Amino acid sequence: MLYDKLLNISEAAKLLGVSAATLRRLESKGVVEGYGLKVIYTPGGQRRYILEEVQQLYTNQGFSGQLGFGKRPAILIRDLTLAFLDPLSKLAILQEKQVKATKELAIAAAQNDIPVIFSQSIYDPAIHASRLWCQKFPSLRILEEGSQFQKMHPELEEIPYSLINKTPFITDFHNSSVVDFLKQNEIDTVILAGATTSGSIRATAVDALQNGYHVIIPSEAVGDRNKAIQTSTLLDLNARYADVLSLEKVINIIKLQP
Repeated sequence: MLYDKLLNISEAAKLLGVSAATLRRLESKGVVEGYGLKVIYTPGGQRRYILEEVQQLYTNQGFSGQLGFGKRPAILIRDLTLAFLDPLSKLAILQEKQVKATKELAIAAAQNDIPVIFSQSIYDPAIHASRLWCQKFPSLRILEEGSQFQKMHPELEEIPYSLINKTPFITDFHNSSVVDFLKQNEIDTVILAGATTSGSIRATAVDALQNGYHVIIPSEAVGDRNKAIQTSTLLDLNARYADVLSLEKVINIIKLQP
């Protein structure tokens, strides 16, 4: 869709640290003067701003830099199971070809000898933290072992995974075999895909960064419950904890890895 990678005026203003009124006031002939941002109008007359332009401006102003890739990346896919992809599930994300994008990413990685990890959330009532998480978010009960919703999406079943991990924790850096795997294989870059962007993807991104990893997120390969949450979370992740890039750019960089 034409407006998939556009921000509304409130989102753009928040990221740039100005008011929506300022953006309106500085607009002249379809451009925000002093910022160089193009203004696009929807058929209903609503202002929209190009996401990449706003992110680049944010970076150029010194508010956000680039982490870049390290020497040894790994793909970490989280929760692309029926629990998050079946429309009948209460945990379902808004699907926008995340599975297709993740499959392309994983295949490119496997072809270039880059490890691919699949991690899925489980509800384990024997673990206090899991019970608390479920107390706050009761829909997690469908993640109990043996549930039909625990099944991996069929499109991802044939990927040659280096590790399949099950965790009752929000982040893959807490009491997880993922941490040992990354250290043993001298991984320095974690490329995240899956769900949900505002939940486990965000938590894992923050933990990965503070554990010394470069964090990369292909925007097409992650998803959340709705577009507003998805957009705002990706903006914040790109500003603070990760490089949010296009799938095409990530795959191209993967292919150039030595």
